[in-house]
Amino acid sequence: MDDVIGTEMVKQSGEVMKEAYHDLVHPSAQPLGEIISFLPRTIRVWLSGWEKWIINGEESIRLTAEALKGKVQDIPEDKLVEPDPYVAIPAIQQIAYCQNSKELRDLYANLLAASMNADKKWDVHPAFVDIIKQLNPDEAKYLKTFKPTIQEHYSLIDLAIPEGNDDKNNGMRMVERNYTNISLEVLEHPDKVSSYIDNLIRLDIIEVPFDITLAGPNAYDDIDNSPHVQEIKKLFESDKKHLIITHKCFRLTDFGESFIKVCSG
Repeated sequence: MDDVIGTEMVKQSGEVMKEAYHDLVHPSAQPLGEIISFLPRTIRVWLSGWEKWIINGEESIRLTAEALKGKVQDIPEDKLVEPDPYVAIPAIQQIAYCQNSKELRDLYANLLAASMNADKKWDVHPAFVDIIKQLNPDEAKYLKTFKPTIQEHYSLIDLAIPEGNDDKNNGMRMVERNYTNISLEVLEHPDKVSSYIDNLIRLDIIEVPFDITLAGPNAYDDIDNSPHVQEIKKLFESDKKHLIITHKCFRLTDFGESFIKVCSG
């Protein structure tokens, strides 16, 4: 009896998969097909070929189609190329896991669109998928503020206080490392910017060059006098400790420039 039930379940699940595939190839038949009907036929065929490799394939493809809307329409037909599966399949899979974040979906969609464009395909690195997986939506928004075509340096500081209660040289105690006030207005949680900078350094998107600071006598006035720094300064002045500010800077790595050009375009 159990064998009969099991056989029937396998048969029914097979019919469901056949119907999902039918809907994909014939986009006018069902809502999923309607969603992807605006995509070039070439891309629809690629999506149908990958579905068997993707967990929750139909839902992932639906979300991918929505994310790609408007990003592939300007690619000339003769420039459309099939993206490498080692980029496309994990990217499509991950889109299903970030359906509540437009920022992260947008990064994956830009990555997929670039991988389908013959002029940009070789700018796409397979590591980009894993990098997006390690970003939060705030960090994704922050990356859009950087200009990869300009080798720009951005102000960065460390905040510390002297260790001990006397005038002896007892070292310093770090209060905050890698603080910047660059483009904080785009962040939902600007108080987390130092941790975002740490994560972008870890991912090799940005780097802090050793022993380099911004030029000009007033280059750090804006950040030194920012409300955040002044608030910390007053806090420790009440304990008769002076705040020590170390000036640094950060910039995009070559790898980070490539990532932003492809994924944050």
